[in-house]
Amino acid sequence: MNVTLNAEQRLYVIPCGDGYTCLGFDNARSHADQIAARLQRPDLAFATSDHGSLDGYAKYQAAIAAWGRSQLTLQTYFDPGTDPKAARALEICRRDGCKVRLVQGDTATGRCWLDEHDVVGRIGRSGGMMKVPLLIEAGADGGGTAILTNCLLRLIDWESGRDLYRHPVYRTPDLTIRKDRDKTDRPWQVLHDGTVVACFADIGKAGGYLAFMCGEIVEPRVFQ
Repeated sequence: MNVTLNAEQRLYVIPCGDGYTCLGFDNARSHADQIAARLQRPDLAFATSDHGSLDGYAKYQAAIAAWGRSQLTLQTYFDPGTDPKAARALEICRRDGCKVRLVQGDTATGRCWLDEHDVVGRIGRSGGMMKVPLLIEAGADGGGTAILTNCLLRLIDWESGRDLYRHPVYRTPDLTIRKDRDKTDRPWQVLHDGTVVACFADIGKAGGYLAFMCGEIVEPRVFQ
């Protein structure tokens, strides 16, 4: 495989079908180091010289292959840096099949991303060597979206609204609603920290959006 380096953007550039995919230097190291620790294989961990090198990419591939040959491949694989409490909560939800709401964002600042798509559903798991958690929306035929488990700020039970997991630094987004009288089609604006993030035709939809982004159990179709 003709993998190349993009040093400026700190990426491995990998041929994929008729195009390319990318893997960050830091991401490759984090996964290889995590697998090395879990398998107790220090030979798979990155040396200083491996970071950002083709030797590092080869070591990353070797770590993935070693994981696939081990019994740990039967377990769910979580992103490096995932809070163990978040991993346990996701596994319980996968086992029980409960409907949940994900709130993802920056776990250093607690600021959420205000995602409205691919955040409500049930927890599943992918196939292959690296069985990662998936968010499976209602009506999906078994497929789902991979969850960035190391970016999980809240995991909310959809039926009760109860937190199943809450990151220690999570903070409720500072959202406000205002009406822009110069706008005739969608005058109701929702602002996040003073910046407009969404506009709606009526205040009801704006209120539904604000409540959803603050973690309330509101069907997205109310405002989408």
